[in-house]
Amino acid sequence: MATGIVAATASLGARTGMLGGLALLIPALALLVGTELLRSLPLLVFAAAIAGIAGALGYRGSLDVVSRIAPADRRGETVSSYLIAVYAGNSLPVIGVGILSAAGPLAAHAVFAGLIGILAVIALVTGFKYAPKS
Repeated sequence: MATGIVAATASLGARTGMLGGLALLIPALALLVGTELLRSLPLLVFAAAIAGIAGALGYRGSLDVVSRIAPADRRGETVSSYLIAVYAGNSLPVIGVGILSAAGPLAAHAVFAGLIGILAVIALVTGFKYAPKS
């Protein structure tokens, strides 16, 4: 699904993609926690789809910016470093949820959804204020 979103939004500006991804991330997190409360498979599928769209938009937009600002002779190294940061950012919440799951899965998911949601709001505010309009 994410690959389709990346292809379908190729003409979307990097700033719009990143901010759109951040905006979609917040309801996706709420839906994922709600899924656990309601124990609903259809809601889980819907929440995962929204989260996938959010991730795809953020990934495509941020990779576009990184590729654009990287010096031509260092583009491969720069993109590789970017990918390391992205995959570390994806894995740390999973590790954190695993550690906190001793307190119960719902508590672990709620804590990390809240933390990621707060970071998304901060990034949205910062992005609207400082990201160049391209």
